Amino acid sequence: MKKIYWLNFFLLLLHVSCKKDDTTPSWLVIEDIELSTNEVTEGENSDNITDAWVYMDNQALGVFELPARIPVLAEGTHDFTIYAGIKVNGISATRTRYPFYERYDASIHLVKNEEVSISPVISYKSNIQFELLEDFEDVGIDFNKTYESDTAMVTIDKSMYPDIVKYGNHCGAVYLNQLDSLFKAVTSANLKLPKSEDVYVEIDYMNNNSIALGVVAQNSGGSAEHTPLVIMNSQPTEEMKWKKIHINLKDDVSSEINATSFEIYLISILDAENSEAVIYLDNIKVIRYE
Repeated sequence: MKKIYWLNFFLLLLHVSCKKDDTTPSWLVIEDIELSTNEVTEGENSDNITDAWVYMDNQALGVFELPARIPVLAEGTHDFTIYAGIKVNGISATRTRYPFYERYDASIHLVKNEEVSISPVISYKSNIQFELLEDFEDVGIDFNKTYESDTAMVTIDKSMYPDIVKYGNHCGAVYLNQLDSLFKAVTSANLKLPKSEDVYVEIDYMNNNSIALGVVAQNSGGSAEHTPLVIMNSQPTEEMKWKKIHINLKDDVSSEINATSFEIYLISILDAENSEAVIYLDNIKVIRYE
């Protein structure tokens, strides 16, 4: 059963215009919230929107896991605002409104004991900057193999791997085996990231071996590599599918007050139960406010 996270539902009873003893609700149905992007400047429109944060007439109805069927003790036309929610770092307990998505506004006419279905389409905000946008469609890859890495990230083509490449015509791939058991790569360009605002990494991945992401801070005295921030766990080979994660870098970046720039690194060591493994990556975005 989908969880419903109530915020101020019972306070709303004082606000809506309905008979005191009539608790028959209207129903607002949200099957999904879809992201629409300009693929040239914003990359693919892949998302992992898990929740709808719903407000009616400026009153919070709650946070609802999608798809959602929301009871509303009101009828007639009301103003709704809906924010797209995510799981920060892929953790169910850390749900939040994604700061870089626009909200969805609509006037919706509710009818008691009837369903009204909506399918919000949202976009990225206009005042954000894609500090990194790696979709593997151009020549070269924005991640360089480090000296200790046994293997490098390569690009594979949809014409040869139609069942693997989901977005565009290419994706990244990392192959591991018992001889080439360590992969590590860092961004080829230093990233200018704010130290007091939200910074996120978005990654699409499909993997039968774990892979981690972390931050390297560059300063006048050298560099400081942080412990990996997030580990993307392996999937059973026969059940591998594309997933998306939103990784919050704000704490790691903000702690480096003397840093002049940053790098993002990816690292993977062949899992003990594997003799060989593969990690597919796509749509790697580092996003910040302008």
